Amino acid sequence: MNRISRRLRAIVDRDPEAGLGLVEVIIAMMVFSMIAVGVAATITNSLLLTRDGRARTTAANLIAQDLDLQRSITDVFSVQSKAWDATVQGTTYHLTRTVAWNSSSTATSACGSGTGTLQFKTVRDNVTWDGQRGSGSVSSSTVLAPNSRINDPALGTIIVAVTGANGAGLPGVAVTVAPTSTNPNGADTVAAPAATDANGCTYALKVKPGNYKVAITKTNGIDINQVVNPSFTPAVAIAGTATTVPFTYDTAATFKLNYASNYSGNAALPTNLDLTFNSTTGGIDTFQPGSTNPVTLFPFSSYTYETGALVPSGLTDKDNKAIASCLNVDPANWTTKNASNKVGASFTTGGAPGALTSPVNIPMGVVKLPDTLGLTGIIATSVNSTANGDPGCQTGVQYTFNAISGSPVLALPFGTWKFSTLGGLLGITPGSNAVLTGGTVNGSTVTLDPRGVTP
Repeated sequence: MNRISRRLRAIVDRDPEAGLGLVEVIIAMMVFSMIAVGVAATITNSLLLTRDGRARTTAANLIAQDLDLQRSITDVFSVQSKAWDATVQGTTYHLTRTVAWNSSSTATSACGSGTGTLQFKTVRDNVTWDGQRGSGSVSSSTVLAPNSRINDPALGTIIVAVTGANGAGLPGVAVTVAPTSTNPNGADTVAAPAATDANGCTYALKVKPGNYKVAITKTNGIDINQVVNPSFTPAVAIAGTATTVPFTYDTAATFKLNYASNYSGNAALPTNLDLTFNSTTGGIDTFQPGSTNPVTLFPFSSYTYETGALVPSGLTDKDNKAIASCLNVDPANWTTKNASNKVGASFTTGGAPGALTSPVNIPMGVVKLPDTLGLTGIIATSVNSTANGDPGCQTGVQYTFNAISGSPVLALPFGTWKFSTLGGLLGITPGSNAVLTGGTVNGSTVTLDPRGVTP
C-alpha cells in the first residue's frame, strides 16, 4: 500500500497538470453537442424531405385521378372549374381545377373567345397541402376535345358570359336567345341554352347568322345598371365564328333606408323624392323609390349616396351640348369651410349578394314652414345659388308635398330652396328659425347645409 502511494505521489510530483481539467471537459461537451445537433438536424431534414416527397407524390396521384376522370366525361361542356379538399393519411390536400376554352384564334378564356370557333378545353389542376414546405405547389394540365363537331362553317356560336360582383363567373343564371323583333337579318329560333355553369358560361351552338336578343334572369338578380332582367341587342351571330355577350349580374343587395336620420322628429318627404347611389364601377344611379323601402341594388361593396338627383359638371348630351349640373345634393361638393371649420363629406355604405344592410341612415335638410291651413300641397323649388358655400344646382328641381295641416315640417335634399303653394302661384316665406338642421334663412329662401353632418 505504501508502495502504491509512493508511486502515485511520484507521478504527481513529475507532472502536476496531468489528467482532464474543467476547461477540457467543457470543450469536449461543446464539440459533442455540435456533432449531436448536426446529426439531429440532418435526420430531421431527411424526414421532412421524405414527408414532402411523399406529399408531392400523393398530390400528383390526386391530380392524375381527377384528370383521368375528366377525360372520361363524354360531354366536354360539363367539365367545369372546381375547388375541393381531400384528406389522405391525415394530411389535407387543397385541389383547384381551372377550365378554359381554346379557340381557333389561339385565345384562351374561361368561356371562350369571341374571335374564333371553340376548339378544345384546357384543364389544369393545382394542389397544395397543409404543412407544405415552401410555396411550390403540384400542378398538371391536359386538353379535352369534343367527341363530335360543335362548329359549322355556315353557322355561328353565341357565348354568354355572366360575371358576379366578386369578379368570378356566376352559375345558375337562366339565358334566352331569340331573334330580334326588328331587323332579325336572317336569325332563326334558338333552343334555350343551359343555365350558366361554374364559370358563368353558357353556349348557343350552331346558330343561324343574324341578329339576336340575349336576355338573362335569376331569382332576385340585378345587373350593374340596376336592371332586374337585363338583355343585350343585337348579338350578331356570324358564320364560322363565336360572338361573346358579357353581363355583370348578381343577387341583389337590400338596403333599408332611414330618411332624415339627422333629425329626431317627424318630417314629411316629397312624393317625388330622388335618391342617388354612386359606385366607382357602376357610375351614378338616380331613381325615385317613392314608398318603396327597402330598395334593392347591385351588391357593390361601396356606394356613396344622398337624396336628390346628382348631376356632375362637365357632362354633354348626344349632340355634345352641355348638360345642366346639380352638385349641391352631394355633401362632398360642399368644399368651402363653414364657421365651424367644417366641410361636407360623402355618406357611404356597401352591400353583399343577398344580404340586408340596415339601417342606411340618410341625413337631409329639415325646414319648418308657416301654417298653410292644409288647403293644398307645397312645392319646393331648387334655387341655383353659390351663397353660403352652396356649390349650386342648375337643374331647377321641384319636389311636391301632400297637403299638411298646421306648420309643415319638410325634409329635403341639401341645397337652396324656395317654397310655394296653390300650384306655385303663392309663395311661402319661411320664418327666421325655419331651418331645424344645419343651414340659414335668406329672406324667401333657405339653404340646407350638410357640412359637419354624418349619418
